[in-house]
Order: sequence, then C-alpha cells, then structure tokens
Amino acid sequence: MNSTEQGVRRSARAVARLIRILLLPILSATCIAHAEIMHENEEHEFLISISYSQDSTLQSNISHSLSRILSSHLPDTIITTTNIRDKKNTASSEADFHIFIGNTGRGDIKDHPQRERTLYIATDPGAFRLDTDADKKNAVLYMTQSYCMQLHLIKLLNDQWQTIGFLSRAGKIHDTGTIQRCASKYGLEMFKTNSMGEGHLTDEIKKTLDHSDALLALPDKAIYNSKTVKNILLTSYRYRKPVIAFSKNFVSAGALASIYSSPEQIAETASDIIIQYFKNGQQFSDSINYPQDFDISINRQVFRALHLVIPDTIRLKKILYSRKKNNAGETQ
Repeated sequence: MNSTEQGVRRSARAVARLIRILLLPILSATCIAHAEIMHENEEHEFLISISYSQDSTLQSNISHSLSRILSSHLPDTIITTTNIRDKKNTASSEADFHIFIGNTGRGDIKDHPQRERTLYIATDPGAFRLDTDADKKNAVLYMTQSYCMQLHLIKLLNDQWQTIGFLSRAGKIHDTGTIQRCASKYGLEMFKTNSMGEGHLTDEIKKTLDHSDALLALPDKAIYNSKTVKNILLTSYRYRKPVIAFSKNFVSAGALASIYSSPEQIAETASDIIIQYFKNGQQFSDSINYPQDFDISINRQVFRALHLVIPDTIRLKKILYSRKKNNAGETQ
C-alpha cells in the first residue's frame, strides 16, 4: 500500500469518527424529543363517554354526529357511546369526560352518580336545570333556543300580537321570571296556564287562547305529543290563533312557525364547547349554552289561512343572528 492510499484511508477514518461525534447529540436529542412527544400524547389521551337513549332517533343522530366531529378535532381522544340506561356500563364510569344526551332531567340519569366534567345535552329546559352556583364543574347545552330568541321570533312574525300564552305542568321548572323579562324586552305580555294533564288539555288550551294572541309551545312531551298535537292545532285553528312551535315536524303538522336546531347543529355546538373546555385547562367557558346555529321553519298554508304576511325567513335569520351575536353569553 503506497503512501497515497494510506493517507486516503486515514482521512476516511477521521471523517467517519467526526460524523459519529456530530450525529450522537442529534440522535440523542431526537430520541428525547420522541419520548417527550409520546409522553405528551399519553398525557393528553382522554376517554370521552357519550350516553344516550338508543330508542330515540334524535339522540342517536346527535351522538353519531358528535362522535364523528370530536374524532376529527381530537384525534388522540378515545370516544365511547353507550345506552344511558345501561347500569353495567364500565366505559362510562371510567371516562375522563361525560356527555349525557336526551331529556336529561335527573330522572334519566338518576342511577348514574353526579360527576364532574360532564356536559348535559338536554331536550327540555323545563325538565333539567343546572345549579350553576353549586355545580361549577359541569355544563348544559339545551337543544332549543333561548326563551328570548323564541319571543323575538314571535315579535318579528307579527308586531301586533301583544299577549303570548304558554302551558306549564305542575312540578315543571320553567323559569317564568326569565320568560317574563324576555317578553318585556319586546313589549309582550305572557299568560301562563298551569296544565293538569292530558285529560284537561283541551280546556286548558281554550283558556290560554282566550287570553292570548298566540300560543308558545314549550318542549314538554306530556303536553305536546303525537296523541295531543292534532287536537291542539285544531283548537288553535278554531280560535284563529297560531301555535309557535319548537320543531320542524310540529310546523309540518300545522304550527305557524318554529325556530329549531338540527342534530348536526346541536352536535357542532357541543363539539365547540368540549374543544374549548380542553383549551381552557378543563374548564367550561359557560355553564348554560344553546345551539349556535339554527333554522326557521314556517307553514305558508297556515299564514295564508290566518291572513298573515308570509315573512322572509332569510331576513328573519339575519336579524336573529345579529341579536344572538350582540347578546353573546346570555343564559336565557
């Protein structure tokens, strides 16, 4: 081997040693960073449990939409769905965060202990209210819009209406004071009838319509259900006074109008609440929430029958969205 070859080999060995020296800290740093990322992922992997009644199409649709949306926004989160009445549900009991969907008065979840870090998605504000003073670790999302939004819609539909009637069953917890305050904002009076049940419903509807210009239907299945809706609507037609409803199907059946949110819109808002919860260090921004998005449904045939001006629903939505934006944080 000549001196030139020996020089080349010595240079090659020197370069190899230099590369090893340079790469060692880089590889070490990479391994440490990878370990930190893995540890961070382990720390941020949460188990979210969604409980709902599998007998309810509405609840099922919300659950499916919410699972899909959360999976796309929180990829390191494990999401389980269970029947709300399953007392042997271990996944729910071990979850870091709980979601209960449905007509979530404590009646539906009375066998499940009250937990912290829970979002209730409630059908009926009159059946479930969160004690925001005693219960600061949980939040509720109502499927309906606030009382003020519903009464604002009524005022936009006809500014000649002065008194709005509504029925409330004994034992229900409708916030009559809040309803009255919202009504006052729009120059409306409220007439409340205490309902005694299905056997007295026709007389109660007649009494309410006798004292009001329109009937605001609140989401109470004991009053408004497949057995009673037809008679309620027929009675309102005879009095030529409309029903303002809480669902699109109710309008299709003969109510004048409704402001409502679809299962997808409800799930979108629920997802936003949960994502913000984690961004805030596992704290809810607001204890009481309503769907951010909504739609307005009207029954044109009923408008014509009552000789009412058919409104531009796009314009109505713009006005109501503007009100919602200006009153962000409003609880009712």
